[in-house]
Amino acid sequence: MGSPKAETFTVGIIYIKPLEMKAITVMFDERFDSVPVAHGDVNDYSLGRIGHHNVVVVGPARGEQGTVATAQFSSTVRLTFPNLCVGLLVGIGGGIPHYPEYDVRLGDVVVGAPETGPAVVQYDLGKRTEDGFEVTRVLGKPPGLLRKVVNKVDDKYMYVQDGADDILKVHLDRFTTFPRLRKEFRRPSAPDRLFQSSYVHEQGTKCSDHDPQFEVLRQARESDDVVVHFSTILSGDSVMKSSTDRDRLSEQHNKALCIEMEAAGLMDVFPCLVVRGICDYADSHKNSIWQSFAAATAAAYAREILLNMSERVVPDLRATMHQSNVASPQNPGGHNYGVQVGHNNGNMTSHFGRPAK
Repeated sequence: MGSPKAETFTVGIIYIKPLEMKAITVMFDERFDSVPVAHGDVNDYSLGRIGHHNVVVVGPARGEQGTVATAQFSSTVRLTFPNLCVGLLVGIGGGIPHYPEYDVRLGDVVVGAPETGPAVVQYDLGKRTEDGFEVTRVLGKPPGLLRKVVNKVDDKYMYVQDGADDILKVHLDRFTTFPRLRKEFRRPSAPDRLFQSSYVHEQGTKCSDHDPQFEVLRQARESDDVVVHFSTILSGDSVMKSSTDRDRLSEQHNKALCIEMEAAGLMDVFPCLVVRGICDYADSHKNSIWQSFAAATAAAYAREILLNMSERVVPDLRATMHQSNVASPQNPGGHNYGVQVGHNNGNMTSHFGRPAK
């Protein structure tokens, strides 16, 4: 299918699990062939276009996860793609319910863009004192441009009228085109059950057999529309399966609504917006039933972000942009392969990890 030059890719999307990669690449409007990878770059990439933006999708080797693995592969991306200016970490995470104040449910999306407080907290890095454990690593907010686009999407979300499709539904419908993906990423038939924090899963039992008296009684939603929440996200190097620890950490850190394992290893080397689909409640009842659908909702939100982000052109590549706007069998109308996002707003770098020139 051919590919534009590496210099024209400006958006990087990071995944961790293979199912997250599949959910993200479904969102491509156009797929590209690979480009030559620079010496020293340890990655391989999936390339495509979403809206006006040329997108790099990259993740760790199969089976690797956690903050260390994330930092290792993300640190070499810019060797091949020097003009990446916008990053998104897209995938699944555990929800931290605060019902009814914050009604987080399976399949919802939590975005690391709270109005107050940090975007990401590495909750397991700090120092132990006589007063207990003190977290010493709180990461900054996502690039300002992405937070502005988050506002645009949130505004659009609020104007959905009665009877109209949710803004993410059209993106989720993309999975229905492909039989295998349709089967893997459809909304599960299993009910969304939130158990009381004091009720611990008994080994050898199934959640479906648990007595309803131990559930948190929640009012049914009017529809299956995906709800988007904005919150601090907790990040650490261990899988969370304790409702007691989950609730304690959330209360300590801005009532965080999501917990995961990779964002803390990424933010310093690849400043990004963290987008997490909720696949479980980070408790002893944790299972994988909702993982694929949660990956799909996160990818759908990421696509909506990029579709609402205005096109920008790096001045040095204007000539490349015009030369590439040529029709082809795969691109019958011609496509602008120029760099779309290149100007910072004062708090993001033009190249990840390097100061803007």
